[in-house]
Amino acid sequence: MVYQECKNKKRAKKNTGAKEQCIEGLTIKTAVHVPGFSFESIEDAKDKTKWNAAIAAKKIIPLYEVEELASANTEDTVFEGRRNQYITSTGKKVSTYNSFLSLCSHSALKTYHKSELGLFEFTEDGAIKGVINDDGTVKGQSIVMNVGKRIDPTSDRPASTGVTLNYKDYNEFEDNGAIVRPEGWGADDVYGIFDVTINIVSATSTEIQFTATDGCSGGDEEITSLLAANIIVKDFGGATETVSFVPADSEGIYTVTGTGFANGYTIGLNGVVTQTGTSYETPEPTKIKVTP
Repeated sequence: MVYQECKNKKRAKKNTGAKEQCIEGLTIKTAVHVPGFSFESIEDAKDKTKWNAAIAAKKIIPLYEVEELASANTEDTVFEGRRNQYITSTGKKVSTYNSFLSLCSHSALKTYHKSELGLFEFTEDGAIKGVINDDGTVKGQSIVMNVGKRIDPTSDRPASTGVTLNYKDYNEFEDNGAIVRPEGWGADDVYGIFDVTINIVSATSTEIQFTATDGCSGGDEEITSLLAANIIVKDFGGATETVSFVPADSEGIYTVTGTGFANGYTIGLNGVVTQTGTSYETPEPTKIKVTP
């Protein structure tokens, strides 16, 4: 005996009344999240502090400006029978865009090539596109992201990186889409974690002076607001040293003092540091070279 359950679903018809259409604007920026992440509610998805926390925890990764957005959707493949049509392959939702990126930003984006992620989209009219789950939580659309080769600049075009978004199920957004409109912040207020470079100015066995700069090239902007809790000094074996901390002076130079600093000790940020909505991290701590 053969037992088979068909998967075809008959959807209840919805009312169509509408006097004015509420249509979202063009996507101008994206942010991805790790699988399994979601905001607890619509209100949380609109809350900048919740975004900041998720970014600092590396659950959400804001990406770059979206340029030249285009649809690359494919249609269903249909076999024409004598009396009926049969779908032999389901069409897919695919979007492509370019981002004009420096080499180090391209290198960062490339690490997400072929990754399964959730996708939030920021639109030009201040909205964020996502998906609302049955339990009221909010996540991004399920995608696989492909990152293309970097295209060198030409006389009339900056260097660019092509991105292809392969949506795993176009019904996710069409049937359960969430278009939220936060107040007081938007795409221009969301950044990824900035890499910070610790630049040693001087180092002795009792005192280390340094500056801190951020940006993917390690020199975009000087950071002068670090606090004692943000800095960590470690010895050869990775044990944390007890130090005293002096904030940045007028030249942006910080000072830490202690005892027994030696060549090979390291100094860096204490994990991911978030200040006024921006997160920083030292991918590799800086090795100290002591001057006698």
